[in-house]
Amino acid sequence: MESIHLYFQHGGYEVMFSILATLVISLGLVIERSYRLWMEYDLINSDGFMAMVQKMVMNNSIENAIRLCKKARPKLLPYVLAEGLKRSNDSTQEINNAIDYAVLTVVPKVNKAVSFLATTANVATLLGLLGTIFGLMRSFAAVAKATGAQKQTLLAEGISEALNATSFGLSVALFCLFAYGVLSAKQKTVVDDINKNASKLNDLLYTRKMKLKGAKKA
Repeated sequence: MESIHLYFQHGGYEVMFSILATLVISLGLVIERSYRLWMEYDLINSDGFMAMVQKMVMNNSIENAIRLCKKARPKLLPYVLAEGLKRSNDSTQEINNAIDYAVLTVVPKVNKAVSFLATTANVATLLGLLGTIFGLMRSFAAVAKATGAQKQTLLAEGISEALNATSFGLSVALFCLFAYGVLSAKQKTVVDDINKNASKLNDLLYTRKMKLKGAKKA
C-alpha cells in the first residue's frame, strides 16, 4: 500500500488520479460488456439450437418452435428466430421484413459502448503525456531556482514524476486496447452468428412455404 502511495505521490496526484479514474471507468465498461456478451447475449450451441428449430419447422410445429425460442431468452438469437417464426404464414417479404427488423433491434445491443474503450485508451495515453510535461516543467522550474546539490535532487524528482505518470498512462492504455480487441472480436462473433442463423431461418421458412404449396396442389 505504501509503494502505491509513493507511486502516486511521485507521479503527481492530479494526473495519477485522473488516469486512475479512466481505469475505473474502463474496468466498469469491460465487466458490464463481458457479462452481456458471454452470459446474456451469446448462445453457445447455436448450431444445435438451430437444428432443433429446423426440425420443428419442417414438422410444421411452428408453435413449439416459438415456445422453444421464448424459453431460451434473453439470448438474442432466439428472439430473432421467434420474430420470424411468428410471421411464418405471411408472405415471404413480410417474413424477411420481420427478421430484418429483429436483427436491427438486437445488433445495437451487441455493439453498444465497446468503441468507447478506444477513447479511454487515448485519454490515458494523453494524461500520461500531460504528466510527463508537468514533471519536466516542475523539474526545470525548480532547477532554475536551486543552487548546488539541490539541482540534482529536484531534477531527479521531476524526471521521476514524468516517468511514473507516463508508465501508468501507458499501462492503462494497453489494458483498454487489449480489452477493446477482445470485446470487438466477441461482438463480431455474436453478430455473425445472428445474421447466419437469421438467413437460415429465412431459407427454411421459404422452403416450408413452397412445400405446403406443393402439397396443396397435389
